[in-house]
Amino acid sequence: MSAMQSPFEFPLLCPTTRCRLRGALVALSLVAAPAVIAGPPQQAQAEDPTHLAAAFDKFFMHDECTGQYAPQPDTCAHERLHEKSFVFGGKAGTVYEVALRIRGIFEPTTIKGGETPYPEHPYFKVGGTVDAADWSHWHIEVSNPKQTYWLNHYPKVSHTIYKEDFEATVAVAAGATVVIRVIDGNDRQIDNGKPGPDRQQTIEGVVDDPRPGQMLRLDVLHVKAR
Repeated sequence: MSAMQSPFEFPLLCPTTRCRLRGALVALSLVAAPAVIAGPPQQAQAEDPTHLAAAFDKFFMHDECTGQYAPQPDTCAHERLHEKSFVFGGKAGTVYEVALRIRGIFEPTTIKGGETPYPEHPYFKVGGTVDAADWSHWHIEVSNPKQTYWLNHYPKVSHTIYKEDFEATVAVAAGATVVIRVIDGNDRQIDNGKPGPDRQQTIEGVVDDPRPGQMLRLDVLHVKAR
């Protein structure tokens, strides 16, 4: 190829003027074609807020026996208070609905007032006050929106262990303090570890051997912003 010859001319392979023009146009189109620039990535889907409820997920609380209580052999001595608190994350000003699977092995208490949002699960009450202080009352307390969710409300108290497994939703605002707690007004509890038709119950996959005392397990099903 001579120094003055266009690199887009092909005299040997393309001797005619028409052929050379066609080759030149193809080459020019390759030079002039704009570079393909990747557009911005597709907008990410809205962040799944389930991670905000990590402190709820797989939560386990065991109100263990600390000794025997001879006057009532189907009970045991225990600590009156067990609780754990955490601060819920999220976007300021947002309220989240946290759907939970709630499993428990509880004695009954009685809550006065409040609401029963799930008629098929009357032991779950929202709001109200304790009406049987000498019995263990298991609950979730949320500072904002301020509310108490009771887990073991029954029409009457008795020396009975109830096994619960249900789903319920609690509302929690970003930055709210959540307290999961059990309080008993006396130093003894109905003991799941003692023999009886309602005793020695388990929470399958969590507690597969009967344990003395009472217990709670929470699992997060999903979380959504209102």
